[in-house]
Amino acid sequence: MMKSSIFILILASLLYSQEWVEFKISYKAKMQNDLLTGEQYKVSKVIDPRGVKGLKDGSYHIFKICKIIPEEEQGNSASLEYVERVLKKEKELVLDCLYSSGVKIYDEVTSKNLEARSKTILKIPPKRVVAKLNGGVVDLGILEEQK
Repeated sequence: MMKSSIFILILASLLYSQEWVEFKISYKAKMQNDLLTGEQYKVSKVIDPRGVKGLKDGSYHIFKICKIIPEEEQGNSASLEYVERVLKKEKELVLDCLYSSGVKIYDEVTSKNLEARSKTILKIPPKRVVAKLNGGVVDLGILEEQK
């Protein structure tokens, strides 16, 4: 009886992890005089998953899907927290995926006494994304609202 309960619990957690989970991801980098002076990368699970609901009712669609392959084992791969840890740890892969969905760049160059100063801000505004575990690989889907 105990073995069957554990098996059912493991099976249920694996099936649950195969569903899309919605996150918001944003990024901001600031460079001054060609040196990176600040960076913010945020991944957070949403409270109201409008995107997941929107996939079902047609108000959202998946703009692009990327495969995020974790560099190393990051714990229990049968949990939803695992997906969030992968998205946080594999920042470069996630950002490569998000670049195609729109990036804002602000660039300012000033010159005084033959000395140039520059300030550049690269920003990916908060994006709704969905992610799910697919055989040890995280599928990351960028959501776009239907117009």
